Amino acid sequence: MIGKWLYRATFMVCIFVVFQKSLVFAETVDASDSRITWIGRTAFEYDGSVRFDWTGVYCRIRLKGDNLRIYVSDSGRNFYNVYIDTPMSSAPTSVWEIKGDTVFNLSLCKGKKIHNIVLQKRTEAEQGTTTFWRMETDGHFLQAEPYRSRQIEFIGDSYTCGYGIENCDSTDHFTPETENVCKSFVSLTAHRLKADYFVLAHSGMGIVRNYNSKFPGWTMPKRYQYRFDMDSTDNVWYGHSEWQPDLIVIFLGGNDFSCGVTPDYEAFKNAYINFLRSIYADNVLCCTKTRDTELSRYVERVVYESGMRNVSFFACDFDEYTNHRKFLGADKHPDERAHKRLAAQLIPIIQEILK
Repeated sequence: MIGKWLYRATFMVCIFVVFQKSLVFAETVDASDSRITWIGRTAFEYDGSVRFDWTGVYCRIRLKGDNLRIYVSDSGRNFYNVYIDTPMSSAPTSVWEIKGDTVFNLSLCKGKKIHNIVLQKRTEAEQGTTTFWRMETDGHFLQAEPYRSRQIEFIGDSYTCGYGIENCDSTDHFTPETENVCKSFVSLTAHRLKADYFVLAHSGMGIVRNYNSKFPGWTMPKRYQYRFDMDSTDNVWYGHSEWQPDLIVIFLGGNDFSCGVTPDYEAFKNAYINFLRSIYADNVLCCTKTRDTELSRYVERVVYESGMRNVSFFACDFDEYTNHRKFLGADKHPDERAHKRLAAQLIPIIQEILK
């Protein structure tokens, strides 16, 4: 009996020593550590955590080691793309579902000296607010790639969010699993132009009127002012000094005309011009998804009447790809094929503006 007790005691001591040794050689950092690069509207909290809810927020992590552990929590249920030693323009290494308190363990390719990891929020703010608490590795953290020299901001609605983009049946309804901003035209455009990008987008939002007149007064120009999309009124965004996009692309207006309603032009114009005056960018591109429609005529006229020299207009041919149930995802929203065609139209326009 005593022999068994001594054996168990010796075993537990050995385990404790090994565990202590692993702690000595592991490095733990707060999510807000300066070596981690965050792109998107985030809040760096006093406890070292990073909190956010806008879609498309992503971070870059660089380390030397074989394992990465991440402590994270979510107020709802969000999905994240994970890229390990692969560019964001490729398929993700894995997809995470985050709800409640979660710990993720990533086993990295052994023998490779340096690893680059990117995590990106696929889903929009209605799904919940995410908090990244801390990260640890069996090696040590290195400085991740900082902001790139070219920066683009996209402001929009469900099209910009990649709503229903991974669904292949237009009669299916939305689920968070099929939303993926990293397959939308905004990500495809930014990757092609080797730019970092912010996404300020929310499904159903308009300039003066939201889809089916929901949430009156809480339109995209108002949401845009705040650090958080869903919890906005007490946290104004003051990050313009650190984030100075070369170009802002506005893709709004479709919801203003939803359900057969045509908004008053003067109200639409005044709200749009006031919005243009409130944003910070060297250039602004105002887009509509279709040509020769009342929406495109409204926006083109607004751009002309604004008199702002750094603002231009472009009407896409999105309907060409989505008519007759072609290239449609959930709730008749464009699928990945349609987004690729939209990006192909936008890229040369943006290249001309930024040259």
